[in-house]
Amino acid sequence: MKYIILSFSLFVIAGFPPQAMSWDRHDLLTKFSIEKVKWLEKYTAIEVTPFESFLSKVFSKTFTEKDFSQQYQLNPNYKIGFEAPKPAGKKTFPRTGETTTAKEILSAYSDEPDWGMDNDLDISPDQPFMGGTTGPTSRAFRHLYWKGWSIQAPLRTFHYPPREMGEALKRAQLFYDLAERAFKVFEPYWAFRFLAWTLHYIQDLGQPFHASQLLTPKYVAWEHIFHFKKFVDRTTQIISNYHWMYERYIAYRLVQEMENKAEKTFLPALEGAHVTHSSSAFLIAKHISDYSNRFSYEIGEACYLFFGKQFLDPLVDVPNNPEYFKDISKYDQSSGLSKKEKKLFLEKTEKNLNKVASFTRSLLELAREEFLLK
Repeated sequence: MKYIILSFSLFVIAGFPPQAMSWDRHDLLTKFSIEKVKWLEKYTAIEVTPFESFLSKVFSKTFTEKDFSQQYQLNPNYKIGFEAPKPAGKKTFPRTGETTTAKEILSAYSDEPDWGMDNDLDISPDQPFMGGTTGPTSRAFRHLYWKGWSIQAPLRTFHYPPREMGEALKRAQLFYDLAERAFKVFEPYWAFRFLAWTLHYIQDLGQPFHASQLLTPKYVAWEHIFHFKKFVDRTTQIISNYHWMYERYIAYRLVQEMENKAEKTFLPALEGAHVTHSSSAFLIAKHISDYSNRFSYEIGEACYLFFGKQFLDPLVDVPNNPEYFKDISKYDQSSGLSKKEKKLFLEKTEKNLNKVASFTRSLLELAREEFLLK
């Protein structure tokens, strides 16, 4: 009965606007997912070439970065350079004339679509329902994919409007195609950089909070069901709290494991060689999105159990209060959980990360088969 009430109530209002946080460390996800991909080691001395070199070969000698941004609908204020802007840490990477490796390019720049290229665009009537057109949440439209609503799965496919929404699948294919074009005109640096962008969208779709708007009914503010605005605001707040905690904890834990400060649980889930063969980047993105959508209830329930009920509190606003991340290490102990309950969360997250890694390698395997090693 609750599902029926929920579906009816939310379809007559604007729905829950998403918080556009993606995986917190795409660089680490990529680094450990591809660590054992041996064939990438062929590309160990790639010269960094100017973006203009790629543009002149693929388009024309007069084609500019501004033209590129207009054609591919990027934020015109975003400059395609060689450093990560704030708040990504102001990291500097190899520049024109220097050499680097395929693995370094893929790891470093798989974070890039979060650096502003997809922000502050007004390009679709769906954006008001998916984070708006200004500010950090404005990139959500590009980084999410929601299946059309299905009566067979009314909760995990719920959103408004009920049609298929989000551009992540298309963006993955678009940059994959650019990678192929770059490689064919002997611009391997830009081929791998575009593949890194492709990986970003695929990895985002591996995060269940990006493939389903409402993971579990426990995140719903049922007490406000008859006060629609408060109902939507509070439910959005709750979902955002668990979403941000999940991603920040995984990023924290990956760093701890990498520095040998925690038992290796998540890193082994990323490592491996398994791939899923597919015929296009679009389909790889679709496959992982479908998986995440089906897996969303399990992750939603596991997060609720692991992080506790405190994030249902109306005074708790995780996205706007970084204080909640300062003592995130306490969840390593999770003294309020039984060993069985903590194990459940870890196992679900391992499964989630394992799929993200597998589809990361799947995209690269497709590129290898289609154009990289021919």
